[in-house]
Amino acid sequence: MKRVLILLVFVFLVLLSLRPVVVENYQPILLPSYNLEENQEIVLGKNKPTENREKNLKLEKLFFMEDSFSDRYGFRPYPWGQEIFGGNPEFLCDGSMSKVGERSFQIKGKSLEDVGVLAIPGFYDKPLVEEGEIYYLEFSINYKVEKGEGIRIFHQFFIEGDYLYPTYACYGPFITGSSEGKWERVGLLVKAPPRAMRGDPVILLSGKGTVNIDQPFFGRVEIVEKGGD
Repeated sequence: MKRVLILLVFVFLVLLSLRPVVVENYQPILLPSYNLEENQEIVLGKNKPTENREKNLKLEKLFFMEDSFSDRYGFRPYPWGQEIFGGNPEFLCDGSMSKVGERSFQIKGKSLEDVGVLAIPGFYDKPLVEEGEIYYLEFSINYKVEKGEGIRIFHQFFIEGDYLYPTYACYGPFITGSSEGKWERVGLLVKAPPRAMRGDPVILLSGKGTVNIDQPFFGRVEIVEKGGD
C-alpha cells in the first residue's frame, strides 16, 4: 500500500511539472522624465541611438531581411526594426512621405488591440549609456490617431544581468488626434539610473491610426544656463 501511495505521489508531481507556467507581464521600474529649470537649456551631443556601425539616422537605407523585425514586404531600416506588443499592426518602409530624404517608417493600427513599435531590437545594437548622465530622445512624426491610446515615445534602460527585459523605463505622454499632414517633433529628456549600461529608444502606436516616423535622435546632452558662455 505504501509503495502504491509513493507511486501515485510521484505521478502527481510529474503531471504538475508538465503544466504550463504562466509568466506575469514584465513591468519595469518607472523613471520620471528630467525637467529643466527655467534658466536652463540643453546642448545636444552626438546622435548615437545604436552601437551598430550602421546608424541609419534618417531611416533611408533598407535591408531585405525577411525577419520578424521587417515590414510586410521583408524590408527594415536596419538596425531599426518593428516589434509587435499586441494585436496585428502593419509596418511599412514608406516611400510616399518623409521629413528628410525619400522615405519614413510607418506603423498602422487597424483596431484598438493593435500595439506596434519601432525600436533597435538587437540587444548588442542598443546604445551604451552611463549612469547619472542625461539623454535626449526625439523623433519626427506625421500622424492620425482615430481611436485608442495613441502615440508615445519611451526610453528603457538595461542594467548588468538584463537581456530580454529592461529594469527601468521612462514614458512620454500619449499623443492623440492628427498632425494635419504636417511633421512634428516629439522628445523626451531622461536621466540614466544607477548601474544603467544600455539604453533602448522606442516609439509606439497603440490603437487605430497611422504614424510615419523619421529623423530619430538619441544622445547624451549637457545642461547649461541660458545665455551662458
